[in-house]
Amino acid sequence: MIQRIQTVFLLLAIICLGLFLWMPLIMVEANHYTDSIQGYLVGHSVPIGDQPYIIFINAILIGSAAGLTLIAIFLYKKRSLQMLLCVFAVILIAAAQAFVFYKYQTKVFMGDVIFRKWNLFSALAVVFELLAFVYIRKDEEKIKSLDRLRD
Repeated sequence: MIQRIQTVFLLLAIICLGLFLWMPLIMVEANHYTDSIQGYLVGHSVPIGDQPYIIFINAILIGSAAGLTLIAIFLYKKRSLQMLLCVFAVILIAAAQAFVFYKYQTKVFMGDVIFRKWNLFSALAVVFELLAFVYIRKDEEKIKSLDRLRD
């Protein structure tokens, strides 16, 4: 399992997703005030009754993508399902990054919103997921060609 290169790519994708959640993604600067917002704190406030509840959408999307990637590591005997989980993880990562940009690009602040370099970890995770997908597909094609030779 670990000797396959796609497993290494999937592990690197999980590490990148963890860093994307942990590192400060956004810095807000306004009138002698600076605040950094970490990845897991990016969310949406929903008023229910008298209290606003915060739904951490970014943490849910990235956590789901990391979970799918972790499950894909252990499904090395079911390559078609492994490829499907990689595709779903890429979609979830893209949705999380789009939410981060949408949330802070359209929001009107009295100061500047600066996107930090840590946002690149989501793009790096997508690259690792796509590389894993390519190598899983190569394994699948190799197995099919060997089965064709046996018949």
